[in-house]
Amino acid sequence: MKNVISLKNVSFRYDSRQDWALRDINLTVYEGEWLTIVGGNGSGKSTLVRLINGLLQPALGEVAVCGMLTCNPLHLRNIRQHVGMAFQNAENQIVGLTVWEDTAFGLHHIGVSPEQADARCRSVLQMLGLYERKDHPPYLLSGGEKQKLALAGVLAMEPKVIIVDESASMLDSKSAQQIHEIMSELHRNQVTLIQVTHEVEEIFTADRLVVMQKGMIRFDGTPQAAARNSSVFTDSGLLPPFSVRMRDVATLRGLNLPAMSEFEFADL
Repeated sequence: MKNVISLKNVSFRYDSRQDWALRDINLTVYEGEWLTIVGGNGSGKSTLVRLINGLLQPALGEVAVCGMLTCNPLHLRNIRQHVGMAFQNAENQIVGLTVWEDTAFGLHHIGVSPEQADARCRSVLQMLGLYERKDHPPYLLSGGEKQKLALAGVLAMEPKVIIVDESASMLDSKSAQQIHEIMSELHRNQVTLIQVTHEVEEIFTADRLVVMQKGMIRFDGTPQAAARNSSVFTDSGLLPPFSVRMRDVATLRGLNLPAMSEFEFADL
């Protein structure tokens, strides 16, 4: 498999007087992979993804995207076209006067033709259920709709890598499921996905799971491998997924059940 992102011996801190936010991170992300990163508050997961698209620069080590080093200012424009990021705080990402203008903002800056820009904007706004509000100013949107709008701007750019940093945190269950279905469709189309979440119930749709604690990677493997040992979560200060907890309870009572997603568990 071709790697699209590579972090080698990366460490980072926000201030020389503070402790390291990330310490000796080695991570490779492969083309078409769905990687989910979980960890508690302060574990370094959001810092990690900001290094990937060059918003932050490592104090030690190197970060490369499609072979381009983020420390080279000449590469940053191309890197940010390859890596789209939907932030947890959507309001920091909204710049247009209307929903349509905000979705099209990035397209105009990379030279996409007006006809192609219109087609992309229409497609993503319809996909996210925002097309009927295309002429509305973003400040009239709900918090969840603003998060959808931030994602719309990313999807319209058609990047090779999409980072979703807690962007479903303010959505109701129906909208969150809609975002999850869109991510699944992108994954089927071989888009590389990096999902940052504190919701461990979401891990089973990913190809790969990274668990972070105190700026370090504590686990890197498949969600199924993590689920076989609940200490992967508890040792990092996380509550294991519901099905893992139920599996552990069943084991104590002499039953042998596999760990599975919450939906699979409910179908038993």
